[in-house]
Amino acid sequence: MVAVNFTHRLCGQKTSLEDSAGDVAAAVNYIRTNADSLNIDKDRICLAAYSGGGVLLAPAIRDKPDYVRCLVSFYAYMDISQSGNFFAASESAETLRKFSPINYLANGSDKIAPRFIARAGLDQIPTMNDSIDRFIGEALAKNVALSFANHPNGIHAFDNQTDDERSREIIQSAIAFMKLHLGMMKIAK
Repeated sequence: MVAVNFTHRLCGQKTSLEDSAGDVAAAVNYIRTNADSLNIDKDRICLAAYSGGGVLLAPAIRDKPDYVRCLVSFYAYMDISQSGNFFAASESAETLRKFSPINYLANGSDKIAPRFIARAGLDQIPTMNDSIDRFIGEALAKNVALSFANHPNGIHAFDNQTDDERSREIIQSAIAFMKLHLGMMKIAK
């Protein structure tokens, strides 16, 4: 398994969600175009996002490219169309809807890549857990393939801020989820 970390402009000044989504698309395109030299299987990709970056998974949920085998999000917004989050002040209502992953659950469970969601039980970011909770409820109602881990004592960024057994367990679960859906391990019969 190879991980590629890249920079997007999501939280930069005067950067739109469209610009940031373009950064993600450009990174994925670069990886897929240069897959051989990077020793990456261009047809087995997992997209992972954290915090505000969760909204940048919306295009992959909406378009469901075949090469995206799974999605992982840690303490990430699933709906930014509600008020109280930092996107609401700078984006149109239509853009907020477009980048809210919750809005693509209606596409049907067979059209959405398997999803791992990690939630910080003590997340202090306004509307974060509410958006995750509503997404999970709707995903289950639509019978979407979903794995969920809650850290009851975890704060925002618990994976690098809360050094405890539950944090390690959630990180290990996310890695196992990726390996499974990227075809790197089999489920025992």
